[in-house]
Amino acid sequence: MDTSRLEYEQRVNRVIDHVQAHLAGDLSLERLARVAAFSPFHFHRIFRAITGETLSTFVQRLRLERAALALVHRRDDSVLAVALDHGFASAATFARAFRGHFGMSATAWRAGGARHWSQPGRADRKLSKANRKPGKATRGGRRHGGSRPLRKEGTMNVAVKDLPRYRVAYMRHVGPYGAHGIPELWERFRAWGERRGLGGPDAIKLGIAHDDPEVTPPEKCRYDACLVVSESFEPDKWVNIGEVPAGRYAVMEFVGSPHTIREAWEGLYRSWLPGSGYQPDDRPCVEIYRGNPDVAGRPGTFRCELAMPVRPL
Repeated sequence: MDTSRLEYEQRVNRVIDHVQAHLAGDLSLERLARVAAFSPFHFHRIFRAITGETLSTFVQRLRLERAALALVHRRDDSVLAVALDHGFASAATFARAFRGHFGMSATAWRAGGARHWSQPGRADRKLSKANRKPGKATRGGRRHGGSRPLRKEGTMNVAVKDLPRYRVAYMRHVGPYGAHGIPELWERFRAWGERRGLGGPDAIKLGIAHDDPEVTPPEKCRYDACLVVSESFEPDKWVNIGEVPAGRYAVMEFVGSPHTIREAWEGLYRSWLPGSGYQPDDRPCVEIYRGNPDVAGRPGTFRCELAMPVRPL
């Protein structure tokens, strides 16, 4: 087991221990990122890569599991008292979350439903198993709780390099990421560039996702389609001007479609990063498109470089 991955697992385990000990406290992304000593911008992805579970899902699940035990063993406490002790802001919030997770009300659970409950599709998982301590990020790259190993990736050809400062003209999409919205943004941007005589074989385009839908509501996520321009370039009413600062990045080639690029990013976090000796820097990730990104003979397929900002671990 290499020391870099151990460092990642130790930091994530600090967070797991902190959550377990402070279920009623501040368990925001910013607070837990400080516990782990990782950048808040990237920590939710790191946690998911190491444990196989999103940070918000883990916190919610642990709160609900501990509250379920308390309902059975602390019968003199009201449902509201149990909810507040486990980090829920109100009885209504707790009731919705509890029913969504266990398929019954907290009152029905306390009245005997706990004895008969098992997770859907897992008839062998009884309440007694909820008495187990929360799993840790474990050696050997196993998921949170040790349930199954992380998916194996193919060989990842990643190079750590310094990229220059870029001055860019950009158009912005606000809304869910994926195959709807962002391809249309690039089509509008390409048409704008062609009208201006831009976008030749030496052009460099950048795609910048400023948010992650696991943290930011999908309808508020921002994505910029950018073209590197000269210092003398004068924008028009269709674009804004911005700057991507120089810095160190882990860069990997991607060939695929809008449907598969997110999985490629997750693979970079999941398989390469923990053993790399680097951690993400507090800057957005960048997709780099050089010249014509379309792959001949493969409609809907494009080529780019995925660039994750990094600094030494």
